[in-house]
Amino acid sequence: MSLKPKAVTCQCGHTFTSNRDRMWCERCAHAVYYHEKDKNKYKLSNMYITGVIVAVITFLTYVFMELIATPLLSL
Repeated sequence: MSLKPKAVTCQCGHTFTSNRDRMWCERCAHAVYYHEKDKNKYKLSNMYITGVIVAVITFLTYVFMELIATPLLSL
């Protein structure tokens, strides 16, 4: 998504022109956001994805233990 070009400054002090929601600093490789409020959107998205992955792994472990490992160990 292309936005109106805007000068943004990274934490390292490098200033460059951005026309996207999130760009990477060429100098230090940190994410720089067009709007500062977008920073939380990406953090929440990453936490949500991590939570879903942990839930899937937990469910698969439960299924393995109940349906496969327990019958084999009870023989």
